Amino acid sequence: FVGLQHTAPKQPIAFNHAKHVSNGVACADCHAGVQTQAKATLPSVDVCISCHQVALTNSAEEERVRTVAAAGQELNWVQLTRTAPHVFFSHRRHVAVAHLPCAECHGFMEQATKPPDRAFRVFTMAACIGCHQQHRVNADCNDCHR
Repeated sequence: FVGLQHTAPKQPIAFNHAKHVSNGVACADCHAGVQTQAKATLPSVDVCISCHQVALTNSAEEERVRTVAAAGQELNWVQLTRTAPHVFFSHRRHVAVAHLPCAECHGFMEQATKPPDRAFRVFTMAACIGCHQQHRVNADCNDCHR
């Protein structure tokens, strides 16, 4: 159930993670809530336009961000990972408390020059329990199943 597109999704822009990371942009700069909330967000056009209101490059993708913002529209990202409705997953608990790097679940996005076409990891119960066992962390059913 969890986390996969079977066909490559069409993202609103061909986002280059590597370029942003090489310019000092951290995951939490665009994905709000990753350290403080249960759910992390996909970046809104307002987040993008906060840096790209004025052209920084001659990229058509950067121009598309300004066009979407000027039209009062939103970037309609296709979410690649999901948890089952009965499963509670907290980014804050995994990132801020357990200090897991984003790559643990999302792969090495800092090297990605285009949007991913699938989830890096399939989030099944077996995968979650395996990770908890690998990191020697409690895997009590009630921690995730609510």
